[in-house]
Amino acid sequence: MPRTELTPQDKEYKKIISATLNELLQLSGKKQIDITRQTGIPASTLTGYFKGTRLPSPVNVQKLADFFNVLKSDVDPRFKKISEENNDGLKIRLLTKYEKLNIENKKKVVDYADKRLKEQLRTENKIHSIVENDNTYYVDVLGAVSAGTGEWLTDEQHEEITVNNEPPMHDFALRVNGDSMIPLFSDGQIIYVNKIDDLDMVRNEQIVIAELNGDAYVKKIVFGNNRKSCKLISLNKEYKPIDVTSDDEFKISGVVVI
Repeated sequence: MPRTELTPQDKEYKKIISATLNELLQLSGKKQIDITRQTGIPASTLTGYFKGTRLPSPVNVQKLADFFNVLKSDVDPRFKKISEENNDGLKIRLLTKYEKLNIENKKKVVDYADKRLKEQLRTENKIHSIVENDNTYYVDVLGAVSAGTGEWLTDEQHEEITVNNEPPMHDFALRVNGDSMIPLFSDGQIIYVNKIDDLDMVRNEQIVIAELNGDAYVKKIVFGNNRKSCKLISLNKEYKPIDVTSDDEFKISGVVVI
């Protein structure tokens, strides 16, 4: 009797189950022979599961889940859906997918996790006032950034403050010193920043946190000569633009959330 041809979805399930089993085995510190001895699944059959050449039967899925002390849905996605309360299962799913990513996408996953954690902490730190609709939020301020002639930006200036308005999603917060960005930002104002790793991520005329020769500024950046040169512009007309030359130590640390 001919075998039933596998669907594209079944083929994908085999890949997922194979990756999951290999991850579970690595995390457990055990060997395939230990599974055979405890579950009775023949070694050749088990090898097919681990290599992704065959799908496990429901009975064997349960045996594998019992062996690793996880849910069936943690082993085989056909037994959806994993409980959102099952922390171990979620961890396995995350680790399994993470290992398949290239280094660039792994960095994106870590960056996303950082942002989600910050948002979670921001929500958890929210204090509800006795006055209805009046809320207070904790904000970690990394330091100060100059709206004038530049100053050092260091972690030593770190402080925790409270604000009355819910902050937007951000990577870090800074305090503005000076009046060169009036009317957009006033002296002492708290601003929120999303960090960047590449100058190409910055659009022309965005408000940025720029580090120039060791000093940090909040300015509008204007590119010229096909982005081969740029200027840092103050919104207060009493301040002259700052030309950035090839001899300068220059980088953009982040983009201000407007």
